[in-house]
Amino acid sequence: METMYETLLKMPLFQGLGEDEITKIVGKVKLHFQKYKAGSVILRSGDPCNELTFLLKGEIMLESTDKDNNFVLKEFQSAPDLVGFYSLFGIKTCYFSTYTAETDVDVVSIDKSFILTELDKHDIFRLNFRNILSNRLQQFHDRLWQFTYSCLETKIVDFLLARCEKPYGKKQLKIKMEDFAAIIGETRLSVSKCLNQLEKDGLVILRRTEVEIPDLNLLKLWKEKFLMTFSHNKEIVNE
Repeated sequence: METMYETLLKMPLFQGLGEDEITKIVGKVKLHFQKYKAGSVILRSGDPCNELTFLLKGEIMLESTDKDNNFVLKEFQSAPDLVGFYSLFGIKTCYFSTYTAETDVDVVSIDKSFILTELDKHDIFRLNFRNILSNRLQQFHDRLWQFTYSCLETKIVDFLLARCEKPYGKKQLKIKMEDFAAIIGETRLSVSKCLNQLEKDGLVILRRTEVEIPDLNLLKLWKEKFLMTFSHNKEIVNE
């Protein structure tokens, strides 16, 4: 069975460290171990983020709601990974999503005070943490500037990409069709037709007031291919 240290070493935060090094580092901080049964809430939206939480085993669900409660977006995150780390510093140090155990999970957390007094002393940890935060910012910057408002199909994909923490994996969007249409500035009928075509292409699964995306990365790749075809056809028409 994999040890906790071996699991932690798989995370980007500890890249560049050996097992002996991480054992010495983690040995200086106080660790909080928790086990959660499937269905249990691990972290709740709006709660203060006072610790760095690591998902060691299992799968969790992230649930985010817009300020007007028009839709709920669910994402699924598997171990090993960091949980809600981007809320640890900044103006708003509260969790933006609610994290629930999808399966039985094991987590370990480190208090923010120990991160500042112990972990932050190590160059590799500081560099990795800054790189993770910078990469996250760059990813959101890229998503913003890659928005394409030329057609309905790309509006739907961009709506999802802009709101997901990770641009891959399974997602579930709970939303009424009329609300979805109003948010992206289209008619209910056109959005419904587009989603039905995406379902025929095997990219989404439609249920009552819910759109499931089995793998967002496949939808992203479909968008890129669609845009290439769209641009090519547009050039032919202009000729």
